[in-house]
Amino acid sequence: MSMSDKINDGGPAFPNHYEDRTMKGVRNTVVADGMSLRDWFAGMALQGLLAMCAGPQISGATAEVTAKIAFEHADAMIAEGNKTNAYTP
Repeated sequence: MSMSDKINDGGPAFPNHYEDRTMKGVRNTVVADGMSLRDWFAGMALQGLLAMCAGPQISGATAEVTAKIAFEHADAMIAEGNKTNAYTP
């Protein structure tokens, strides 16, 4: 994958859209996306990988390898969710 390829990050994990009123009553829509769904899934996968640190998947692996494995799991979750339209409102 080249640097110009955009990784499908699944969009925001915890989007928050709300209206903020100013002193003069003007409404501003505020969007706070937070972390991506890909980052959320990778963090959850990382917890599981570290919890089983004696397991064959990461035994003796560096932090970089373990992070790569976590993101591979996250990418697989997003790909599967896209197949089943899990992210379509």
